[in-house]
Amino acid sequence: MAAACTPFVSGPNSDTVKLAVPWGGAELRAFEHVLADLRDSHQFSHSTQVFTLGDDVGTVFSAGRYTPDIVVLPQLGQITRLAQDGRLRALDESLWGDDRKAPRYAHGWWELVHVETVSGNRLYGLPFKASCKSLVWFDLAKFRRLGLPPPGSWAPWQWPVLLDRLARSGTHPLALGAADGWMLADFFANVLLAQSPDAYESVATPNDWRPGQRRAEITRALETLAGIWGFPNAFPGSIGRALTQQFPDAVREVFAEGDAAMVVAPDFAEPIVRSCFRGDDVAMKQAVGVSLFPSILPGFRDGPVIGGGDIMVLTRSAKDAAAELIRLLSLPDAPDSWIGKEGGFIAPDLRTRPAYSAMLEPLGPRVRSWTEFDLADRIGSRGGDNPLWGIITQFLMDLDGTPADSSQRAAAAVRTAVDAVYELERTRQG
Repeated sequence: MAAACTPFVSGPNSDTVKLAVPWGGAELRAFEHVLADLRDSHQFSHSTQVFTLGDDVGTVFSAGRYTPDIVVLPQLGQITRLAQDGRLRALDESLWGDDRKAPRYAHGWWELVHVETVSGNRLYGLPFKASCKSLVWFDLAKFRRLGLPPPGSWAPWQWPVLLDRLARSGTHPLALGAADGWMLADFFANVLLAQSPDAYESVATPNDWRPGQRRAEITRALETLAGIWGFPNAFPGSIGRALTQQFPDAVREVFAEGDAAMVVAPDFAEPIVRSCFRGDDVAMKQAVGVSLFPSILPGFRDGPVIGGGDIMVLTRSAKDAAAELIRLLSLPDAPDSWIGKEGGFIAPDLRTRPAYSAMLEPLGPRVRSWTEFDLADRIGSRGGDNPLWGIITQFLMDLDGTPADSSQRAAAAVRTAVDAVYELERTRQG
């Protein structure tokens, strides 16, 4: 509560439009450039203040009269509760369509940002920044030297063999920022969707929960995950180090330190990747590979594509100028500078061209044509506490130990995690 209130002590009567965002570092710098472009073009005359609160940005709704005007939420599961609790101001429905009333966003966004309240079904959030949660960034030079195919083409039976080849070459196969629970939840979600799309949808939708039919699929996905994370020497410094490491550190382990061969990370890893090469584009092109997460179902060519995103919402007490700022930020050319200069941005607006940086062009439009939305977000979260993050973090902790008892430990970790997922579903359904 104190942390949420502190940045906004300038009071509610200021003409300044206040924004709380989850971004830091290069992402925060890029967003400030977007705001500066709006001011320099005289499209927006009010001053702005941006505060970054990381994944806990949702705590600002407890800041009372110091609540900001605009909040950018990285966890979409919070919108329904916030809208139904009367903490959000509905947006103008015209923002959803263009001048000809054609939708500006892919249909999958609609049900995620519209909420049924006492006022009817209203638009309460607008996608500003999409993300692809199914990317594998890898050391291209190392893969070529070892004659390994890109991770996106790995067949199910190849995983143990190829992980072993990487380990025997003197490098650890994987980097993992397990201190950021969303990285673990994303990895699990990709494995689950790759093995059983029906099970993924069932877990994500409370009224579609079929315990008898889904336990085997969830168990199999966790067993697959245990085989990857529990692989001997999978991570630099073992699981213990991975548990204390954050997302940017995991990316740097691959491209700055060379201690790991690949990392499963979203598109917004790109600015961190770029920083590892300090502007040397030639070296970066030779060293950086990126592919989509592979299919784990035999006979399927395409793997999963999981989408995520950061959503702009107006707080209940927001100024009218804040509503105008959201309209301007939703214009198709608003993120141009972010896409062109920093990268790590996928535009949800179907009219934005280019919709992502040149680094992702080899993957084509699939990076923004997600088949399912982020599982952790669909399950939902209260504040910054996401239940799936905790379950998968505990799962990783339970895998840690000596190689001698690895099989028994993995089996026990799988059983515990499956039970926790089932308890979560029971709670969600009341």
